[in-house]
Amino acid sequence: MENAVSYFHKVLSVSVIILLFLSGCASKIKTPNETTKKTDVSTKPEKENATYLKLKVGPSPLSPISSDFNDDGFTDIAAISHGDNNLVIFWGGPERTFRKGPVYGKDLVGYHPGKIVAVDWNGDGLQDIILAAEGLFQVQYWENTGTDFLKKATVQVPINCKGIRCADLDGDGILDIVLSPHQGHTILILWGKKGGFLFDSQTILANEMAQNVEIGDWNHDGKKDIFWVEVVPGSVVVAINKGNRKFSKYYLKSPGKPVGLAKDAPAYVKTADLNEDGCEDAAVTFEVLKEKGCIIFYGNCQGQVTSKEYIEAPVWGFRGLAVAVTQNMRSPLIALGEEGRIFVAHRVGTRWKLVEKPAGSLPRDISFADLDNDGNLDLLFSNTAGDSIGVLFGPLVTSGQN
Repeated sequence: MENAVSYFHKVLSVSVIILLFLSGCASKIKTPNETTKKTDVSTKPEKENATYLKLKVGPSPLSPISSDFNDDGFTDIAAISHGDNNLVIFWGGPERTFRKGPVYGKDLVGYHPGKIVAVDWNGDGLQDIILAAEGLFQVQYWENTGTDFLKKATVQVPINCKGIRCADLDGDGILDIVLSPHQGHTILILWGKKGGFLFDSQTILANEMAQNVEIGDWNHDGKKDIFWVEVVPGSVVVAINKGNRKFSKYYLKSPGKPVGLAKDAPAYVKTADLNEDGCEDAAVTFEVLKEKGCIIFYGNCQGQVTSKEYIEAPVWGFRGLAVAVTQNMRSPLIALGEEGRIFVAHRVGTRWKLVEKPAGSLPRDISFADLDNDGNLDLLFSNTAGDSIGVLFGPLVTSGQN
């Protein structure tokens, strides 16, 4: 019996050694593909104190946006409750305060509103709201009166639109609207026409689950290009604006072979000059990618990717994403949403340093803005698995920025 126990202990010891060896090998093997540089980040992101404010919107809050809507010198916030079918306004005030303003309900907004953007649609100097009404297959124009918003016009569209961006894509001085679906394979462009909320339409064929459309200038030619992610094949696309309402697709990340629902599940794409070489770059978060992090695609001002860099997510995988570059920053900023927290990445030397900030469940729809007018960037985001939007007041990092 003694010999049997001794033999068992020897086998157990050898097994543990083998497992430890294999674990060490696995950690060495877990690197991005050979064309992707893995960034040098701290193994434990630094935590810094932050003033965190929650504003209750309703179930499944989406798309918080900020602007001085009533022109009183304080920044206001608008957001969607996807669950309550509401558009909610918060009026900004002194000392980082926000009071709940008008709430526009389902009778006006409709079932399952998607996302919103703030633009001066009628040219009166006030920021209006354009709303992608996913459940109604509709885009809505909400005119800002200075004290209220009036739903002035709607247009029916052939997709269940959720992602939305506005820009003058054809240089005619009239804003256009770009839409991506909640589920589908069509990017829709609404070309603005004179005379009101009127449009010509154009579609760009995409792969399945084309989502979260973005606008940028990828090839540095002064014309606005269209970016989006394709969840199922795991691809990231830019439609390069060739002029005369023509586009040429270029894959930042080519489609893969789906495994189950999604292979890599890219979540958001945002653009900015992230290595300060004068060319636009694209940051993309991945929630199901093997590395579960953020890949930065560095551009060369000619519409091509020259190199890639990878920022690894500490635990769950990044989804929410925002980027910021301003003249008073020593380093560009990248906000990366992970379950229950947001990491602010900024460059220190040759590496990205992660600073951890508090957030609610599934922080998404992140944006940078100076919400309290103190000269420091703040963060605005949705706690999408809860009922609130969050505000993190800056400064967001205490080194490498100011």
